[in-house]
Amino acid sequence: MFIRFRQALLCLLLLWLPVSWAAETGWLQSPDNDHASVRLRADTTANNDTRLLLDVKLEKGWKTYWRSPGEGGVAPTIAWQGELPKVEWFWPTPARFDVAGITTQGYHDRVTIPMVVHGRAPDTISGVLTLSTCSNVCLLTDYAFTVAATSGDAQFAHDFAQAMGQVPVESGLTDSLKVGYRQGSLVIDAVRAGGWSAPGLYLDPPEDADLGKPVFRIEGDLLQATVPVSDSWGEGAPDLRGKSLTLVLADNGIAQQNTLPVGSAPAVAGGNDAFPLWQVALMALVGGLILNLMPCVLPVLGMKLGSILLVQQKDRGLVRRQFLASVAGIIASFMVLALLMTVLRLTNQALGWGIQFQNPWFIGFMALVMLLFSANLFGLFEFRLSSNMNTRLATQGGHGMAGHFWQGAFATLLATPCSAPFLGTAVAVALTASYPVLWGLFLALGLGMSLPWLLIALRPGLALRLPRPGNWMNWLRRVLGLLMLGSAIWLASLLLVHFGLSSSKPAEENIAWQPLSEQAIQDALAQHKRVFIDVTADWCITCKANKYNVLNKEEVQTALHEPDVVALRGDWTLPSPQITDFLRSRGQVAVPFNQIYGPGLPEGKILPTLLSRDSVLTTLDEAKGKTP
Repeated sequence: MFIRFRQALLCLLLLWLPVSWAAETGWLQSPDNDHASVRLRADTTANNDTRLLLDVKLEKGWKTYWRSPGEGGVAPTIAWQGELPKVEWFWPTPARFDVAGITTQGYHDRVTIPMVVHGRAPDTISGVLTLSTCSNVCLLTDYAFTVAATSGDAQFAHDFAQAMGQVPVESGLTDSLKVGYRQGSLVIDAVRAGGWSAPGLYLDPPEDADLGKPVFRIEGDLLQATVPVSDSWGEGAPDLRGKSLTLVLADNGIAQQNTLPVGSAPAVAGGNDAFPLWQVALMALVGGLILNLMPCVLPVLGMKLGSILLVQQKDRGLVRRQFLASVAGIIASFMVLALLMTVLRLTNQALGWGIQFQNPWFIGFMALVMLLFSANLFGLFEFRLSSNMNTRLATQGGHGMAGHFWQGAFATLLATPCSAPFLGTAVAVALTASYPVLWGLFLALGLGMSLPWLLIALRPGLALRLPRPGNWMNWLRRVLGLLMLGSAIWLASLLLVHFGLSSSKPAEENIAWQPLSEQAIQDALAQHKRVFIDVTADWCITCKANKYNVLNKEEVQTALHEPDVVALRGDWTLPSPQITDFLRSRGQVAVPFNQIYGPGLPEGKILPTLLSRDSVLTTLDEAKGKTP
């Protein structure tokens, strides 16, 4: 009897609340897919718009897709029955799924997607929801539904507001955001005060383009995402410049959606997307080899060759061991540099080749070491380690190996303010690549610099062909001592700027340099002017060579004095986040850096590391563009 009474009461409630029950479909399932349940709810607003909520529940390990599913999957769609005003979908921030090299964008566990029917909708709304769900297999399931809208449902209003809170907003996350394209890649630069912790990027691909998984690089407040681009067939990348890109950027529960025009991203010299890894490794070898010809290294290399003359017997084995010890010092120093760069990357600090010369303690230490080397060559005293090691750091007889190890180490450290051809390319790739690639490329740099030392280690007879010892050796020691003393004085001069004293500029340099900034470039281009950019540092030997050999020459200075030329200079002698960001945005990590813009080169053209008169004048002419 009690059971019948309860059934009758339930029937009365159903008859009494028909509208409330019609306001949602209840959880719908399909016999073909027991891994997902869906529900639709509806509510009418005061302005006669109809709001809908699509709830999706998924079993563990299953997912469904965002409006742009990525490389696989199908976005949810609804085939509406009858005539219906415009329906606007609001998509919550998705997640990224990577399976078997395929990257997709979507949702797992549970998601609620809000929709708004703009304008008066029928009393009942019907349609068929097509939902793609995937785990190890993918299922495409249809759910037929009919729902009638209520009015003033407080629970619905709460749920709708909560769902809209998961939808990205137009601002509030980034301070600046821009999108650029270079061959094969989209580059998104986002600046956020306070930095980034766990960023996510989700993209709507432009027409006829497929976008791969973003690769992030975080340095301070800057987030740079590089996204591989290919056409719909996975082959050549289409040119996306001038098109629009819609993206969602998220971090720490905050998400921002923007549609931005795609500009041009600076080409990365030797970036991962420009050269295969084997070519970059070859550049590292060549760049390291060229470092031996830099004036920074020549004093140590000269001292190394001079030490052979102090070997009293023509002992090939001893010469071989000495040079192998120096090779070990070079390799070890490059590994220390790799460790330094790894630590700086992990702590989101500025990266660059030679940045240790921005530290006065490092400069002072190196100056002291070079001064001691010079004093030793002048015969004032000898270096000795502790007696338990029983070896010499820089001996006259040359039998201790520690001194030769440190000769190689100091040669490496002295090479870091020099930027050689191929070197900047290899280092730029290393500092943005994975950590194993970073260490591998720094090892290749060390091996490249070690090649001349290895050659003599393999063929000691080459070194033993030097003239027999004699009085001329004392003169050679004095010459080498003077070279070391000159290096020490140069290093000491770098400390002046750290004490607030300006280093003297070359008397021949009469260019009216202006401070470097992105805004200055854009202002000059807006006035149809050409722009010559020079990023330099007092500790950069190659920069000084460029000034003396090229920039201070009369023809070049005359060209830079033209009324339509604006000369901009950035000084990286001391740490500068602005200069670091400027170089990084152009795929550079070392100085010197020179670039020319103009009506004929609106995207800018990067000049070689070692400038030549012809390269500067020819590019300046190219920047003029076509005369009307």
